[in-house]
Amino acid sequence: MSPRIVLPGVLASLLLLGSTGARADCGCSGNPGTITSDAAGPCLRYAAPSGAANDITFRFAEAYGCGAYATGEFFVVANGTASITAISPNASGGRHGVDVNPAPGGPQRWDDRLAGNAAPIALPYAAPPASSVVKYVSDNPAGACDGTADEKSCGRFAAVVTVVSAAPGDPGHAFRPPFVGAYKPTLSSNDLKWGLLSRLNRGSCRAPTLETARAWTSHLRLDYTSDSVTCDLMPPEDALPEGRPWSTDIWAHDTDVYAWLHLANVCATPPCTPEQDLQAKLPVLVGYVQHGIDIWGVDRLGASLFRGGGGNGGGKLFAYAFAAAMLGDPDMLANLAAVQANHFFETASYYTGKSGVALWGQPTGSEREYWNDFSSKSTRTIRDPYGFIDGGFEPGGWYQDNTAKPTQYSALLMRLTPALQSVWPVNKDAILAYADRWVQHGALTLPDPCAPVGGTYGTNYGSDGRGGCIAGSGRVAALDGANRNGGNRERPLGECMWATFRACAESCSCEGQSCTAGPRDGGTSGSGGASGSAGTSGRAGAGGESGGASGGAGAGGRAGAAGSGGANGRAGANGNAGASGTGGADGGSGGASGMGGADRGTQPEGTGCGCRIARVQSRGPSLWMALSAALALAWRRRRHVTQQPRTRNR
Repeated sequence: MSPRIVLPGVLASLLLLGSTGARADCGCSGNPGTITSDAAGPCLRYAAPSGAANDITFRFAEAYGCGAYATGEFFVVANGTASITAISPNASGGRHGVDVNPAPGGPQRWDDRLAGNAAPIALPYAAPPASSVVKYVSDNPAGACDGTADEKSCGRFAAVVTVVSAAPGDPGHAFRPPFVGAYKPTLSSNDLKWGLLSRLNRGSCRAPTLETARAWTSHLRLDYTSDSVTCDLMPPEDALPEGRPWSTDIWAHDTDVYAWLHLANVCATPPCTPEQDLQAKLPVLVGYVQHGIDIWGVDRLGASLFRGGGGNGGGKLFAYAFAAAMLGDPDMLANLAAVQANHFFETASYYTGKSGVALWGQPTGSEREYWNDFSSKSTRTIRDPYGFIDGGFEPGGWYQDNTAKPTQYSALLMRLTPALQSVWPVNKDAILAYADRWVQHGALTLPDPCAPVGGTYGTNYGSDGRGGCIAGSGRVAALDGANRNGGNRERPLGECMWATFRACAESCSCEGQSCTAGPRDGGTSGSGGASGSAGTSGRAGAGGESGGASGGAGAGGRAGAAGSGGANGRAGANGNAGASGTGGADGGSGGASGMGGADRGTQPEGTGCGCRIARVQSRGPSLWMALSAALALAWRRRRHVTQQPRTRNR
């Protein structure tokens, strides 16, 4: 039986859809409904976490149809066009810009302190359907972007209104289309695969609070540009963890919340039931999946988020792949599978070298530029042109140091989520192997057949002119093993999660782990042998992960050396081992908690290793509006989110 989700106050939240906050007169009368008015006319308002001075208000020529997506963001229904008459704060003096369907390649219309600036879209603006109208609130508009708090970003807050020709059939289930470009698909939160999320016992690991998890996922990040400098200055601080806009800082913090989504007892008042945990996780999951959908939109435009190397594009592919795994949308999966490796940091930076070992380095320079970097010390990231050692003139340092920890934590999350592995494009094995190697060994500079820098290039060191290097004792042999398990973006939760779950994640045996495979995998989903009997080690099947044809004993249903399922312990229609199946003389009962099933990757309850996540079915629009519209919107409209102390990045 599917658990019921009880949400006190949900009805009130729904009724407040158009009237939440101090200014109750701007909003939408229902979902869908019509735009409501204040004294100045029809308007929609987004409340900024940093305070009312940074609120964004869209004003319209008439009360168009409207509604809110699962994220709480507004759409407006245009019969022809929707006339936007004003957006506050007003764009002026090169600040507080406006754009429609912004392009990753520019220009950017947000702030003239950023490179590549162009004038904002003029208002009034007649917005046709398939228009994402994005408003930017500049930070410290009278001074430098950093301001007195050394925050670095030029932006404080951003919001989008999407103009559509018709309201989605079920707005509370609908994700907002990507804000970039003209491609505006509408995906549904009904398709989220909840069974991919584990309920791990965190033990002594300190995780983000529910408030922090929501604060980091509730607003438009506007992290879409291909520019390698502007990317570090554009994203608005209200939407970012600790207000830090550098991509790898965002990535490092995001791994905390990705991990939080896999923990048990994350509701406001633990201990929590599975239903309470799911209720708490929903708005956070919706926020992260929405970010991945936005990155998908960037990818569909053929734009790159690699951003010149370093860590300027770190974490973007992870968000994209996470969203694709959670939704299983065929178009999204197809685009993800076809990504260009040099368009994302994760696929461009990790590869398998000639010795079969995973290496770090980016394809950002020629052979000669690689060698020149040993003296110029400028690029720091160029891949070893011969494929023997980590890249850069100082392996283990600089940007490898910056990005090592988020990479390590992401690899653990991939191991904890087989479905994420199943959709990862290009280099999954290299990333997983690199993380282990970094923790156990550090930088890799040996063995290396190349001579170190010294003497004359082409004679004593460097290229041998035949595609190889001049032989020698190694370029930077002394750095082999440097910075083992180091990294300046270390996160306490990531370290604790690695120590607690790395070993059991390998065999999908962590207590509470969901081992459901992804949308690209076929076959069954339980862990079991061919007939559902336990193996000699007490684990069903040789590897503990492949699904048996009939479903096997669950992780909690261990059998003895010769223990097999009892006569009545056969798989049911969905591959559930029978409740009566018992092990041998030394074994416990099997079956009841072990899952099989022929629909691997499509049913949330089809978890392997007996790590069952209760299936939560959609119970109609009212439930999902409560979950994905009312809660998300109510959260987004809170005016103040406590900001954690900020530290200078990079």
